[in-house]
Amino acid sequence: MSDWMIQPVIQYGFLGFSAVLLGVVIWLIKKLLGVLEANSRVITANTAAIRDLMHMTSDLLKINRSLYDKVISRPCIAEREK
Repeated sequence: MSDWMIQPVIQYGFLGFSAVLLGVVIWLIKKLLGVLEANSRVITANTAAIRDLMHMTSDLLKINRSLYDKVISRPCIAEREK
């Protein structure tokens, strides 16, 4: 076979391969956008959970301080028995 007969086959093969690669790139971009969307939802949920934990920790700290103040304000029982 001469070059003029093989050249169109090579060009069509390259065109087909390019089309397949373009399809793969588009498919991967669609998958990436789906992953980014799911990632955004997870980040939003985690941020809300962290906020709830922060409020709960703040409330527990207030209760702990109140309990500490009440315990400190009472006299020691061991000193009375002596």
